[in-house]
Amino acid sequence: MNFRRVDRGGEGREQEKPTLEAVFEHYGLDYNPQRATGMAPCPLHEDRTPSFSYNLDRQVWKCHSCQQAGDSYEFIIDYETTVNRNGITFVGAKSLAASLGLATSDAGRGNEHLSGSTYAGRRKVSAEPRDRKGGGGYIPAWRRR
Repeated sequence: MNFRRVDRGGEGREQEKPTLEAVFEHYGLDYNPQRATGMAPCPLHEDRTPSFSYNLDRQVWKCHSCQQAGDSYEFIIDYETTVNRNGITFVGAKSLAASLGLATSDAGRGNEHLSGSTYAGRRKVSAEPRDRKGGGGYIPAWRRR
């Protein structure tokens, strides 16, 4: 199976994608930008009760009624397909976001946003692997003879 780059002109530069906040603002979604997570009426179908959940920290969304979910590009594709009746692909969504000048963030965000367990109080975790030469020093009870 052969794979090829979709965006050949962008080699060497950092990949960027529009933030959910910018996409929601563009399409007029009624959401609370002060909260990282929340519910809103789904713009993809007739909805009177909030069934559309979003997480701005993870940059993902999901409608619990129509079962659509994804990131900012998936929202653009679904909105343009269902509401505006434009058959649009990922490449079309990427070019539409670029032409609209939506606020962007880096796609992978690197390792700077790693955090530990919620039980540990979300302390920051180092991006570098630990330097353990020879293991951690623990010897199981059955080997301690």
